[in-house]
Amino acid sequence: MLSRTLALTAISFATLAALPAAAQDLHSDCAVRIGSGPKGGVYELIARDIQSVCGNEVSICVVPSSGGLQNLMKLSASEVDVGIAQVDTLQTMARDGDENIRNLQALMPLHSNLLHMLALREGSKVPNSRIKFINETRKIRNFSELAGLRVAVVGSARLVGEKLNRSTDSDMELLEAEDDDQALTWLRSNKVQAIFTTGGWPMPNIARYKRESGLVLMEYDQKLPSPFLMVKRNYQNLDAFNFSFVSTSNLLLTRPFKPTGDMARKMGTLQSCLLRNLDNLQEGRFSAAWKEIKSPTDTLGVARFARAEGQKTARIASYQQ
Repeated sequence: MLSRTLALTAISFATLAALPAAAQDLHSDCAVRIGSGPKGGVYELIARDIQSVCGNEVSICVVPSSGGLQNLMKLSASEVDVGIAQVDTLQTMARDGDENIRNLQALMPLHSNLLHMLALREGSKVPNSRIKFINETRKIRNFSELAGLRVAVVGSARLVGEKLNRSTDSDMELLEAEDDDQALTWLRSNKVQAIFTTGGWPMPNIARYKRESGLVLMEYDQKLPSPFLMVKRNYQNLDAFNFSFVSTSNLLLTRPFKPTGDMARKMGTLQSCLLRNLDNLQEGRFSAAWKEIKSPTDTLGVARFARAEGQKTARIASYQQ
């Protein structure tokens, strides 16, 4: 009995001692680390598709993140080699900001992210406009009805919300939530009157809600600042048909590497693989988001990665206000 106890204790200590090294080596066997997004989201699905299609040409690890904003931070800190982010988020962070983010290059354009705005079907308690200290229940169905109210923002929706807030003088109070679940808890407890969250269509965290959830999608009804566009999409599960969504494009981004170096070669292999397999990604059993890519070499004003002898580190060419 004693010898067995000592053996188990020794094994336990050995296991604990190995944990830090194991944690450090989690992605050490990967040629390319891709910053994705929340579990089950479109960013993660896209990253998994890339791994599935191109993993036999260059070894790939998918690194979870909270979304595009954190992917930019991870790229800046060299914690990932490739990451997905929205163009508007990149522009905001690069303008007069982090030089590492400003120097990022685009391997290719991806799908569009939609701003999903959620409210309660039966309405939320809001201050009465005529009688102080009295609340009234108001059904909120459009962006313009959020003026002066509290909104939970998740991930990159924070920067989208801030830009829309400024451009429309809406005076919303934006509260940053850790994830969609925390934002929903705040909405149901009336800490906020709406949720802003971004993702490709169809967004799993929106598609999971049913009519009986008590939630409704809101439409955007104001003038849009650049670089946002308006698109129409459907969510049958929430009785949302031909709804107007704020849309912004995504890019697959990489850090600038020495043109003749090993990492530049790996990036070139990954880029070539994706372009060569785009038809398969769009027509096969992969995320529907791939079908949105129309011009795979159009990187929307961001310097495109192109491995060539003597290539100089490119910078983001222009910023839209």
